[in-house]
Amino acid sequence: MADRDAPVGADKASVVLDTKAEVANFVRDLKSFQERIEVKMKTQDDRISMLDRKGAERPALSRAADDQTPHRKALDAYLRSGDEAGLRAVSVERKGLTTAVAAEGGYLVDQLTAARIEGVKRGAGAVRAVANVVQIEAGVFEVLVDRGDLETGWITEGAAPTETAPSLFDKVSIPLHELSALPRASQRLLDDSAFDIEGWLADRIAEKFARAENAAF
Repeated sequence: MADRDAPVGADKASVVLDTKAEVANFVRDLKSFQERIEVKMKTQDDRISMLDRKGAERPALSRAADDQTPHRKALDAYLRSGDEAGLRAVSVERKGLTTAVAAEGGYLVDQLTAARIEGVKRGAGAVRAVANVVQIEAGVFEVLVDRGDLETGWITEGAAPTETAPSLFDKVSIPLHELSALPRASQRLLDDSAFDIEGWLADRIAEKFARAENAAF
């Protein structure tokens, strides 16, 4: 009777081993599938982060861009041929825009071009990644610096706090310096209407400014 039962037990053991092997294979395949999914998700996250960084460097689109179209056309004509008539006309008709003639006879670029330059400088300048960049109109940047050390101490509940010493403020004045760039373009490029001279100037100026800032700091 024992001999007749032996093959049955062996069959059961074989079935158990086969089941364990199948489960192990399934778990291994599942882990491999999970690893592939994680790699794909990481690749997508990296791509999204890259697109976000590129998008941050571009000036935001808005309806205000339509209002600056005459100025952009006038600026393009000025850059290609030196004709100031268009810029002067736009400056008089659109007083709300930053296109007024300066006291020295210069012109301010439109907001989109300025934003493009700032975006490229942020991406290429190592200093701007860690510095606190502020916009000012004066020739000197003044900031108050707290030189004192704020006193602290442990007190019990209900006890009156001790008055701390007054803070000591110093005014720090940082004189500003100007950066200039004079990119050159051939007359053939200037005569080519398909050549984006404004974008080329913005990218070249921003690149030169970023290099100069990195070298200075």
